[in-house]
Amino acid sequence: MIGIREQITWVIYFLFFGYFLAAMNDILSYVLNKFRINQVLSYIFQFIFWLGLAYLATEYMMKITKGALTIYAFGFFVLGALIHIIYFSKPFQKDLAHCDQFLSKIYRKIKKVIIIIVIPKEVLVFGHKLLPKKKTFVWLKQKFSKIFRREKSSINEKNLDFDGDNIKPLSSQRL
Repeated sequence: MIGIREQITWVIYFLFFGYFLAAMNDILSYVLNKFRINQVLSYIFQFIFWLGLAYLATEYMMKITKGALTIYAFGFFVLGALIHIIYFSKPFQKDLAHCDQFLSKIYRKIKKVIIIIVIPKEVLVFGHKLLPKKKTFVWLKQKFSKIFRREKSSINEKNLDFDGDNIKPLSSQRL
């Protein structure tokens, strides 16, 4: 038999876990909107994400209740998620945006330090010697754009030339 104290503990755990699931949904939607990926790929990510969360939820429920799943456990999951969605979803999304801005500012400031820590100095020197200067890239880009502009203009001139059309009507003999 399950005691009242244990049931109250379960209710609190399930409310918090339902809140956690709704917060994870907000985080996933924020990340997917931030990267603006293809909609099909977004659905695939959501499917994999929710499969992982469903597995996590069942493992969590089985560990907390020691295998005794009650119907109100699911109800309190839903209640915790509804509490988050109704009262805390919009402020949480604003906080996510502020946190993202803050972390991006920090990353911009320490990006070079992270690169130096992660990539050895010898590799950076070798890459610097191996790759051409930035001016070389700009020069090549300009040359290729000039070449392709000329080809496009000559193609357009050929398409506008109506005098040289060699179009013959189909005869019944060919059919």
